[in-house]
Amino acid sequence: MIFIAGATGQLGNAVINALIESGTPAAQIVAGTRKPEAAAALETKGVQLRKADYADPASLDAAYQGIDTLYLVSGDAPIDIRIAQHRNAIAAAKRAGVKRIVYTSFVDTAEDSPFGFARIHADTERALAESDLDTTILRHGVYTDVLPAFVNGYAERGVASPNQHGKARFIRRADLAAAAARVLTTEGHAGKTYTLTGPTALNMADVAALLEVRSGKPVAYHVLPTADYAAILVGATGMPQWLADALAGMFAAMDRGGYDIQTGDFARLLGREAMPVETALTAQLGL
Repeated sequence: MIFIAGATGQLGNAVINALIESGTPAAQIVAGTRKPEAAAALETKGVQLRKADYADPASLDAAYQGIDTLYLVSGDAPIDIRIAQHRNAIAAAKRAGVKRIVYTSFVDTAEDSPFGFARIHADTERALAESDLDTTILRHGVYTDVLPAFVNGYAERGVASPNQHGKARFIRRADLAAAAARVLTTEGHAGKTYTLTGPTALNMADVAALLEVRSGKPVAYHVLPTADYAAILVGATGMPQWLADALAGMFAAMDRGGYDIQTGDFARLLGREAMPVETALTAQLGL
């Protein structure tokens, strides 16, 4: 049995669909979610639903029973809370006899990164290494899917972020889900770390230039201090401060070079390249 954590989130849901599309019987997939009542669409596909909350070890002990492979999706809490929650999940997996964990990490796990979530991934990778379980680490590039939210209103206001020059190899969740499905259903991945990034690299000034070309309208790019950008995110979207600080830090961290990495791991797993960010972004925006 394959357990998909965060099954009602965009990544977890995409992985379940990729598994089914690639031939995994739905009856062999368990969808973990804090709110099973919100996952009726998965249940209609024949996927089993189980309540699983990283903050509730008892729920994890019950949810992981009979599971061979756990796809551990990073949570959505502040840094220190999420570190503890991931450790809860790993400990529960050991107690339940789970044989293998596939973890969704990040392309850059430097603990001094301006992107505070890197510290979460570094700690979780350490905990997995200490667990004595078979583990596979999937280090994700920055999601292409998030870019439209950060360029909202580009025609009127331009594009802004703390990123000055460093680039990222953005990748779609759909491509990451396809890679995950391959790892979850084939052998030879124990102890491996795969860095999964897109084929081309852009910084945010490049994104603004791309939008200018595709839209035919001038699109300015503005570099903002990290704290100012975080304040804009909070004011414009109402997101919590801890999340705004993390996202602003992510754009600042691009300048350190750790996001512009191409290992070829994605192509080796799937026999193709991921969709270029230029293609995916313009399709998302209808340009």
